[in-house]
Amino acid sequence: MSLFGGRRGQNSTVGLDIGNHTLKIVKLRHQKGNYFLEAAGIKELPKGTIEDGEIKKRDALIDSITQIVNQCDPSIREVVFSMGGHGIISDKVTFKIEDDGNADELILWEASQRSPFDADDITLDYKILRRFPDTGEAEVLLVAAKNHVMQNYLDLIYDAALVPVIVDVDAFAITNSYALECAGLSDMGTVALLNIGHSVTSLTFIKDGIYHSTRDISTAGEFFNRILQRNLGISNEDAVLALRGKTAGVDMSQVKQSVGYAAEELSSGIDLAFSYYKSSEKTDSIDKMVLSGGGAYMPSLAQFLESRHQTRVQVSNPLAHVSYNKNLFGSTDVESIGALLTVAVGLALRKPGQ
Repeated sequence: MSLFGGRRGQNSTVGLDIGNHTLKIVKLRHQKGNYFLEAAGIKELPKGTIEDGEIKKRDALIDSITQIVNQCDPSIREVVFSMGGHGIISDKVTFKIEDDGNADELILWEASQRSPFDADDITLDYKILRRFPDTGEAEVLLVAAKNHVMQNYLDLIYDAALVPVIVDVDAFAITNSYALECAGLSDMGTVALLNIGHSVTSLTFIKDGIYHSTRDISTAGEFFNRILQRNLGISNEDAVLALRGKTAGVDMSQVKQSVGYAAEELSSGIDLAFSYYKSSEKTDSIDKMVLSGGGAYMPSLAQFLESRHQTRVQVSNPLAHVSYNKNLFGSTDVESIGALLTVAVGLALRKPGQ
């Protein structure tokens, strides 16, 4: 199974985002550079189904995948899915490729020399990010996936009566989604894509429209939830609702104060990631931060991060340039859930032959 493999002869692509807390699915029809949303769904997983990327309740996960597919579009068979960041490492390297005829062999050999895993235990792939014609060099993104981790996910997808056609990585899916959101006009400078999940937050750097690197931060939605429970003396369920802005019976000022307290911990991780990026690129500026994932809508979080890190902060809107029938979402305000679909949209953007 190729990490960057392509699909040919298909007009629609289905992205399946298997998170620690929820499943997200998106079916996009590709129409000569335009996209139409044919189906979408979000489903919470039973508690303890996945913990820190490890599948604990396999049958429950298979049942949940089957349910969300049947609810959205029972005809779905082929899916693009992501392994998240678990069992995956990536690295960028620049070297000469004198003859495109042997690019595969040269690049994959280089990848095998750099991976800390045993070459027999991994699947290697690569993507050329950009070429430098003057020097004959290319900047290449190398990716290695542990075979046993990838095989566990592949078996899971097959057992859910689906066919996995591409394996992707969250960071790359988020990058693709942001590129669409920019309508092809990639921002120059540095954009930090902050995906706040249930148990981990990832920070992906885009420099001049090209993927640069990704760092993981341990502070995520679960931490904010615990802080709210402790500070406000409320249940897990009420904390979840409060973090979604549904604060019936809860003092909003206390919610915002607790979010700010927890956000300071998140910002410490962001500071470390920013320092790493700035030192490697010899720059002092981060031009914009874009929030995605379930934590993107936490009350006052965007404002806090904007003030704390002195940069523009906005919430991701992966459907900004996707057409869809508004009845697809019923009475739900799309702008209140769009950021949760960022990875799934990025997966569904994988085009035939890409």
